[in-house]
Amino acid sequence: MKKIALISAAVTLAVLVIAPKFVGDNVESQVIDITDALNNHSIYGAEIIEYQKGWFSSTADIALTINVNDIFNAQNGATSAAPTESNPTVMAKLVAHHGPIYVGDSVGIGQAQYSVVLEGEGFREYLQWDHDSPFYRNQGVVGLFGGLSYEDELPAMTASIEEESFYFSFSGYQGKANSEGDATHFTGLAPTFSFSTAEFTTTVSTLDVAMTSYGSMLAAIKGELLASSSTLSVEKVTIERIEESAVTVNDMVLTTDATLEDDGALANLGMNYTVSSVMADDFEASSLEFGLEFNRLDTDFIKAYQKFNNESLSTPPLEMAAKLTSLIDDHLLSLLAASPELNITHLSGTFPEGDIRAHANTKLVNIDTLPDNLMNPSFWAKHLDAELALDAKEEVMVWLTSLYLQNQYQSTVEGASMSDEELRRVALEQAPGVLDFIIMQQLMVKEEGRYRSTIAVKDGFSTVNGTKVPIPLAQ
Repeated sequence: MKKIALISAAVTLAVLVIAPKFVGDNVESQVIDITDALNNHSIYGAEIIEYQKGWFSSTADIALTINVNDIFNAQNGATSAAPTESNPTVMAKLVAHHGPIYVGDSVGIGQAQYSVVLEGEGFREYLQWDHDSPFYRNQGVVGLFGGLSYEDELPAMTASIEEESFYFSFSGYQGKANSEGDATHFTGLAPTFSFSTAEFTTTVSTLDVAMTSYGSMLAAIKGELLASSSTLSVEKVTIERIEESAVTVNDMVLTTDATLEDDGALANLGMNYTVSSVMADDFEASSLEFGLEFNRLDTDFIKAYQKFNNESLSTPPLEMAAKLTSLIDDHLLSLLAASPELNITHLSGTFPEGDIRAHANTKLVNIDTLPDNLMNPSFWAKHLDAELALDAKEEVMVWLTSLYLQNQYQSTVEGASMSDEELRRVALEQAPGVLDFIIMQQLMVKEEGRYRSTIAVKDGFSTVNGTKVPIPLAQ
């Protein structure tokens, strides 16, 4: 029995002594992979300046770069051989304590405990923050089975440019993340930030972020498509203007959702934006909402477009046409053949004049070849499948129409000589007549004090408020 116990103890001790070496190798491999992924991005760059791997811990100094000067030179037609200024660079310090039992800032069980610190001393020329704090800190643990948990933070900071009367204040940011299966949950909070000029001051209160991403961080850095959902909320935005009333926006919320289907061949992307209320001297609105969906998007096209978009930043303008032509030739048909959808799921709001609601669902169908001329409207009309609806209080439609007319009048010779009040009065007087003309064209109906319109397009025909009308371009 003693012999068995001794053998077990010896094996356990051997594992605890030997395992950190393998963990250290794995940490180094992951750091190299992440650095390479950043380096392959057209906007970012990364270089391991020094890596010291010990048995129980490792450290690395990594230079992180944003390629702004390369992008600027490319956009201005500079060749790769032209001399350029160096790109902004900040040093990151990585310290990793190897598991399975790590001993670092604390003692625990996991593959590794790590910290990443950006001192950001170069930023102090422009920003002021506590001298005892780094610009950014991230501390976390990689679990035995690869799960990640961390906390990160930015300190409170200020900035000012006295000669331009510009001031900036930021209360700091604190975030955290943890893994659960293949999902990683992120949350973050920035209590306040504000900036001001000689003309106005803008204050943002309680910026809250929550996100769940499915897949690895390395895949995200490489630009691979991942399913995810996120919510960004702001409690209040206040814009104070000199000699004018303040503008206040309450409870702004932006939610996004990305899903994959057909084994990752198609992607669905959704966005929903809501605002509880907006108040200003001459404007008031509440319950504002806008929802947008992109469905059945070919993921090969998305990846190619991301690559094109990233490369376009560092591509001279004269070479852009060839790259765009290549993107269209290689990937446009696969995008259209998947029957992509663009839906405005809801557009709504309430104003002193009343409420308005609208939506539009559109998709392209039955496309298996591209036309010789992509600008041919007949091709698109034949393959368009759409449904649109509008429902608004009469007073809202009169008000919105008057705003449109007022904008049009401002560009005329007669309108240029009129005051804002005169333009507003003339536009309000003429708006009902414009709406009556639209009703005569059967594009809208007026019922019980509301304007309504429903339009459907399918197989080259449109149905407007129940009446079928051929589309000349599609015949």
